[in-house]
Amino acid sequence: MALRPLSVAHGIQHRSVADQDLLQLLARVASAREAVRQGRGAPSRDDAFRRNCGQLAASLVAYATALEHYRLPVPPDIRDELRLRRRLLS
Repeated sequence: MALRPLSVAHGIQHRSVADQDLLQLLARVASAREAVRQGRGAPSRDDAFRRNCGQLAASLVAYATALEHYRLPVPPDIRDELRLRRRLLS
């Protein structure tokens, strides 16, 4: 049985899909961070602020999970923020 090597184009295409996925998830993290930042300046913190904090935690989880799926390391800053957000929500 002969083995056929994968074409170089296949690897490049796969990588660009991973890059696109990660960039999209990172954009969600940035958007959620901005919503939380804006909510901090509000005179009273309400349910919308808590919802935004939950959204940030969920987007961090999705980003970290995607990194692990693509066998990439989770940056220490992301890992630490995720740990902090989980504790704050519980």
